[in-house]
Amino acid sequence: MRKLLVPVVALALVFATGAAARNVRPTGPPQFPSLPGNWSHAEINVKIKRVPHTLILDRGRITQTLPTQLKLRESDGNVVTIPLAPSTIVTYRGALRRTMPSLRRGFYVETMIIDSGSAVRVLVLRRR
Repeated sequence: MRKLLVPVVALALVFATGAAARNVRPTGPPQFPSLPGNWSHAEINVKIKRVPHTLILDRGRITQTLPTQLKLRESDGNVVTIPLAPSTIVTYRGALRRTMPSLRRGFYVETMIIDSGSAVRVLVLRRR
């Protein structure tokens, strides 16, 4: 009986751990929503953990980079300043995380701000 009990308990623990891992939600900011068309600025009201928030999305070409901010020229000609924080997540082509210094003038990016703070995400769509 003991010989059978140990493998059964071990298998149960493996399955329970896998199920628990699948139910864990990421604690970081949400991913970029998929918006159709050629947009340059969008504000979307969403609920994050049952609390209402406003996502502010901007898309454009970087005209200036500083450690604390980006300046973007959007397709409609507007220039916007996007504040940055050390916790801002920078991704290149949606996969590889980069650091702020890797952002360069001329890159085409999307930025996400939650409730008028600093950017929580910057997504590099293409270089120059």
